[in-house]
Amino acid sequence: MPSSLTSPGGGRTAHLDVDGRRKYHDPSTPRGFCAKYFSVESCLLLALITVLLLVLPLVLPPLPPPPLVVLLVPVALMAVLLAMALTPAAGGRNEVADPASYL
Repeated sequence: MPSSLTSPGGGRTAHLDVDGRRKYHDPSTPRGFCAKYFSVESCLLLALITVLLLVLPLVLPPLPPPPLVVLLVPVALMAVLLAMALTPAAGGRNEVADPASYL
């Protein structure tokens, strides 16, 4: 059973509701960004997370700085990624490298 049907009266589209009734939507009417891509529950969850991210740093006490070793982890990851990107592949110039050679 098709979930959407085009009505003969123009550009309106009929969508079947959960109860089986037809619900019409005119595509020329603008819909908001949130309603177009997300459900209402998802929009409310995103809004709640945004409010929490704005309010919680003001309410919670400041944390002590992390140890130096923890701060060096992202630097080490970037160094490994940079080394992998700049090292030449195994094999000749026009040869296709075996994917296992990167491991």
